[in-house]
Amino acid sequence: QQRQIFLDPTMTVNYFANISPCFMREMQVEATKALKCIHFHGDSSISRIEPFRQLFLEQQRFWRRYDAYVKMDIKDIAFYSNTELKTNLKELEFWGDDAQDLGAYSAISRGIAKLLRMALGDRITALRLLTTGNGDTTNMLNASSTEFGTRTMVDSDEKVFVPIRSTSNSPYTGFDGSIVSPVTDGVCQVKTITVGLRINPDTCHRFVDRGPPADDLESSSAFVSLWGERKAQLRRFKDGAIIHAVVWNDVEHDLKNGRVQFEGGAKAGDIVERIVRHIFWKHFCKLDTEDLPCPQFALRNITSLVETVQKGSNGEKQVNSSEQAQKEIKSAFDSLVGFLRQNTEVSETPSGISVSKLGLPLRIDAVEALSPCLRYSELFPPAPHPLLGGENSSSTSKKVSGAIVGEPILIQIRFQGSSKWPQDMNAMGAAKCAMLMQLAEGIENMKSRGDAACSQFDGPMNVMPTYLDLGYKGYSFRIIVRADEEMKMLNSLRNPSQEALALKQILQKRHILSAGHHFTIHGVHTKHPSSPQVVRLIKRWLAAHMLSGLIPGEAVELLVASVYIDPAPLFTPTTVSCGFMRCLHLLFSHDWLREPLIVDPEGHIGPDQRSDILSSFERSRGPELKTGPPMFIISPNDLNEDGDNGSSSSSSCRPSFTVHHPERVVLGRICALARRSYDFLMSSSVRNLKSAQDHNSWRSIFQESSNSLKSYSILLRVDNELIYDTECASTGGDLTLSTKAEKIATPFQRSLEKRSLGPKSLRRKLYKNLASSDSGVIYSWNPVNEVVARLRSELGHLAVFFYNEYTPDVIGCLWRPDAFKGQSFSAMYSEYKRPIDNQWEENSLVITNASDVMRVIKSIVQDVVVDVKILDDRSIKSKSSDEGGTKDKNGSGKKGLSGSKRGRSKQDTSSDSDDDSSSDEDSD
Repeated sequence: QQRQIFLDPTMTVNYFANISPCFMREMQVEATKALKCIHFHGDSSISRIEPFRQLFLEQQRFWRRYDAYVKMDIKDIAFYSNTELKTNLKELEFWGDDAQDLGAYSAISRGIAKLLRMALGDRITALRLLTTGNGDTTNMLNASSTEFGTRTMVDSDEKVFVPIRSTSNSPYTGFDGSIVSPVTDGVCQVKTITVGLRINPDTCHRFVDRGPPADDLESSSAFVSLWGERKAQLRRFKDGAIIHAVVWNDVEHDLKNGRVQFEGGAKAGDIVERIVRHIFWKHFCKLDTEDLPCPQFALRNITSLVETVQKGSNGEKQVNSSEQAQKEIKSAFDSLVGFLRQNTEVSETPSGISVSKLGLPLRIDAVEALSPCLRYSELFPPAPHPLLGGENSSSTSKKVSGAIVGEPILIQIRFQGSSKWPQDMNAMGAAKCAMLMQLAEGIENMKSRGDAACSQFDGPMNVMPTYLDLGYKGYSFRIIVRADEEMKMLNSLRNPSQEALALKQILQKRHILSAGHHFTIHGVHTKHPSSPQVVRLIKRWLAAHMLSGLIPGEAVELLVASVYIDPAPLFTPTTVSCGFMRCLHLLFSHDWLREPLIVDPEGHIGPDQRSDILSSFERSRGPELKTGPPMFIISPNDLNEDGDNGSSSSSSCRPSFTVHHPERVVLGRICALARRSYDFLMSSSVRNLKSAQDHNSWRSIFQESSNSLKSYSILLRVDNELIYDTECASTGGDLTLSTKAEKIATPFQRSLEKRSLGPKSLRRKLYKNLASSDSGVIYSWNPVNEVVARLRSELGHLAVFFYNEYTPDVIGCLWRPDAFKGQSFSAMYSEYKRPIDNQWEENSLVITNASDVMRVIKSIVQDVVVDVKILDDRSIKSKSSDEGGTKDKNGSGKKGLSGSKRGRSKQDTSSDSDDDSSSDEDSD
């Protein structure tokens, strides 16, 4: 193996004798990266981390540096003595010949590093073994330790030093062939060997490894020895060459050992994992092992929450993978774009009237995508619906859903410029609605004439004042109109009213910023294949902790984009697990109070603009750091927004999607949950050195305990008839890989199947002669989402409402700290108020009337909620004993306001907020 040489002046001592090639390669890469950071830190592509902090303060030790970690149990590794080698007729061709000099562990470590580097080649950019020198500093023995000098110490991947003294209880036994790990977890020697791999995203998905030319017998023999005769076979290629080659297109699907491959995994390192497993079995596994050990990437099964099993594991696949489903949606969108543009070409009739085939007076110049599923960000992309012209995705069910449970695919159309648009805002809105009505009528007229171009339209067409819902190729599309003349009209106002300013911000965000955001995120997701899965995984993690709707989806996409485009001081993640961990780390490590997060994928933000952003952020925060958006995320699209005076200035540098959400208390809860989740994953899965077979402990971070629900003030139990997908439940979801009839299903796949069937009450039988246009499909059926949106709109100033949008079985309500503070009476703000303690004459102070608030809540949720449980009762308590309420046998308050008053538990992580106002100062 290659050695590093750096001799002393006498030319007899090699200072680098004990430095491994892995370490030397890492040091060269780090030196190059440090020089680039020093020389180019003044460019426009500056990192969000300052150069000094990046070089000297940011921790970059072993457990944060790599994309994947593989742990191998030492008990499964074969190390044979010379006698055993002769008895078993086994030859160690690539490693083990230096065991007599360095010991068993050092020989194995060097062999693993050497063989993996040979096998993986350019599929990886770095490989390193965990030693006492690069792991956690808390696990390194210090000079004051009583065990110092009694344990084997490792300074590199290569060399084991003999202890300077030994004791009776020392685990070190000398070079007798025993395998003793020098790595400690702080208590004892570990029983695994851990390898960190940094994967090359450009080459890791290569399916074929070609061997040397056939006439090179020596190299061909070494190639076959490395891979084995069964794996390295002679193959003929298109160029006429007949050589040995290794092909990695086989799909492993042994559920017992957890060897399940997921769709899209080749671009995220699945082939690298197969190669590592094959090399371990071929060169290091014991011959008498009954069940072959299964080295796996840490957290590899976390992908099952956002992806299906790879085709081949289940025979005939029932549902499309997430990536394939969103590609089919993109194909339907492109087809719809072609139809709209071709059939809106304006031509003059014999009477001199300009009109198109659809009857529109103006040509559609552009159709822009706005929906998350068109940029691969939707957790559950819609499936083609049979009643909208799609095929039945479930081959076992004869029923289909009568409702589309997800959001429609949102797109916007832009008409050609014209001076005939009205100059009044109300008339402009009516003109946009008339355009949508004419578009729907034109499609219906073309269908009635038997035009083949309209054969893909099916289902009802619903025209609303601001949008049009229609079915095309099995998908539900929602079309809105972008009129640039409307924005010009608002920008031309000299003294705009508050209503005009609010309308301008709404239209700018809906039409301009959303389109620019879609283009930016789509580019990031195209360049980094694992980033869309990380976005979907973060969305599911947030929903599992009942945080749906409290942080915008665009903010999640920008967070993940920041991890991939600005990973300094680390490298860009390749695997889904690495990207997920980095995103959690960014959430809790970024100083949201004192620093903005600038996301600039293409380097469009220059130094001057960055200075403007920082100045705008400081003015927004104020001298006491208590004002402004809690999560200040800026992207290049935000700089295109004009100020209120119509000129671009630093005052316009404000976030577009995080101005109002998340709130400070919600951001504090998200950061606290991210820290706990990150620490738990690192301790239980990644850094768990006791065993290499614990691969499923990650499920705990996607579930809430039943006790955590006690921290809410009010719990609203949703009717089970409205819950169609129980797989994503926060407290009882099934996150395991299930097998039925020899078919493996991931939690994501089971959720897709249940969501395609929809609620039981709306399912209907599917007949071949059923006219889908007469069947009445309900678009965007989300009653619980609408109820929560109304609760937040009407009562958001008094309480915060939590729920899981994918399985909304429970709605949690938490009173705000100042919801029940006394205040002076004002007729303008007298809603839901009552005198304090019935003493109206005392300073005329009033307080929120909890009874009125509860009556409003019940009136809003009466059609979806079947039970109300009050844990923090703030209603008026009379001195009479009959107003104390009754309790059930478990001691909990009964439905309504008669429940006894109960304080909130401190067990929930919602109290872990950076804001002091999130404490229980409002408790009685």
